[in-house]
Formats: sequence, C-alpha cells, structure tokens
Amino acid sequence: MESGPVLIYRRIDPIADADVVYGNYRDACAASFGDAARCSTRAEYLDWLTRRVEEFPDGHVLATLANRGGAIVGQLELQVPYGLRVGYVNLFHVTRDWRRLGFGRQLHEEYADRYFRAWEADTIELHVSPTNHAAVQFYRSLGYKLAAVETRGDRMWRMERRVERATAAS
Repeated sequence: MESGPVLIYRRIDPIADADVVYGNYRDACAASFGDAARCSTRAEYLDWLTRRVEEFPDGHVLATLANRGGAIVGQLELQVPYGLRVGYVNLFHVTRDWRRLGFGRQLHEEYADRYFRAWEADTIELHVSPTNHAAVQFYRSLGYKLAAVETRGDRMWRMERRVERATAAS
C-alpha cells in the first residue's frame, strides 16, 4: 500500500505564525461569506487564538510538507471542552495551492480523527456556510451530516459526524 505525502504537524505559535494563521482565517471567512469583511480584526483573532492554544494546545496545529521545505498545507483549530463528549472544529483550512489534492482528507484522517478519539469525543461538530459549496461537499464526503440550520448573524449549517473508533484487526 502506497502512503501519501508526509505531513508534519506542529503547534501554532500565535506570535511567530501570526501572518500565516490570520491569512488562513481571512481566506476561510472569504470562502464562507464572499469576502473577509466579516472577519474579526487581526488583534481580536490572535487574542482568541492565543487563549485557544493555551487551553487546547494539541488542537491548534499547522500541517507542513516534510519534503517541500516545510510548505504549509493546512491549519486546524480543534477542541473538546473538558467533560464533554462533543468535539468542535473551529477552523479546518487547506491552503489554496494544496486544495483538491487529497490533503484535506489526509488532515482529517491523520490528525483530526486521532485528536478527537484521544479526547474520547463521540461526535464532531462544525459550522459551515451553506454558500461554501466546496466545504459542504468536502464535509459530506467525510461523513458529516446536516444537524441544524442556525442563524447567528449569518445563516450557518451545523454539521456533525460520529467519531470513528479504531477497531482491532481480526
């Protein structure tokens, strides 16, 4: 069996990685809402991200390609609040040059699924704009289903999927 490209996951440093992570966040906002005007300011986002990294350090990572000089392929912002069995995806971003090459699926299978299993989550939730057709299609291909239509300023879909448990080989 042939393995995919080797990704290295490293914790986000909100100071050193500020330009990259804020750029990815703005790109995700633009994909969701048509432009980045609805994004938080740089200071607001980086303040929020710093708190999230402190609380959920292993859930906030950049994925880089080992054999391409550390080219950044994606960014994940994941959390499982203590005491809950529901994990949440705050941001799932594949950088523009690496989209539609299987990296989104690889990020999900190699990192996100493993992260949520380690925290013993039963379900993963995320919000996506129904106008972000590429993201909706991608999440559906991973097994996410529409759970609710929510309005919090913008119409958003809450999608969820069960966490797949590792099974012992027979």
